[in-house]
Amino acid sequence: MGNQWGLGLQFIIVTIIMVAITNTCLGARNINSTVACFEHELLALLKFKHSVTYDYGMLSSGVGNDCCHWEKVMCDGVTGHVESLHLSGGLVSKELSTSLGELRHLKHLDLSWNSFQGSRIPEFIGSLRQLTYLNLSYADFSGIIPYHIGNLSNLKSLDLSYGFNVLIAHDVNWIYGLSSLEHLDLSYVNLTGLKILDVVLYMAPSVKVLSLSYCGILIDDRGLLLRNSSTTLSNIKHRDLRGNISQVNSLTFFKT
Repeated sequence: MGNQWGLGLQFIIVTIIMVAITNTCLGARNINSTVACFEHELLALLKFKHSVTYDYGMLSSGVGNDCCHWEKVMCDGVTGHVESLHLSGGLVSKELSTSLGELRHLKHLDLSWNSFQGSRIPEFIGSLRQLTYLNLSYADFSGIIPYHIGNLSNLKSLDLSYGFNVLIAHDVNWIYGLSSLEHLDLSYVNLTGLKILDVVLYMAPSVKVLSLSYCGILIDDRGLLLRNSSTTLSNIKHRDLRGNISQVNSLTFFKT
């Protein structure tokens, strides 16, 4: 009888534990399933959508009051904040809407292969301080790259390459602020106005992949950057310097 009572008690305890675990898990799933984007972020995305002249159906899923269920938008499953925008290809707009500056929790922004019709990269990009990935390649921006990009200290990948118009960098001091940067692509950006090209690399010691093709910089016949320095940056694992001005010089920046 005692054994039966002990077994029954054990059964009751196990049952209570299982019910508690099940309810906890269900509760967690319910919390995550009901998370919706914040109203100010929804309004920001709606303003951005309305600023676009053509989207070729890319933003067709952008309806309803929960932007976390839009096709091109990803939200944090716990907080509900918008953290990723995958908007590559198909957008046509006179300029990039400042409303995106309200997405302060954004980590991933891909606006590549769009047409912003030769407008400048807006300064508010520098306010998106949580960004780890920024891709504005083939996006038809022009003019001087804003130094505000240097505020993005969490940025790991920056791609400003291949603008249909010309991006210009007379001063790249903003690179100093990109302390986490690992991938930098400035291909086809006009760098001919730089007085000290070494600074591009000294400012970004964490860069592992560097693309500076067709930038109007001087290289020697082995494809090495020309500067009065013999320093080797061992952190750079891949570099692309194609299409630059070839000139023989015994003092090179990279050594093989």
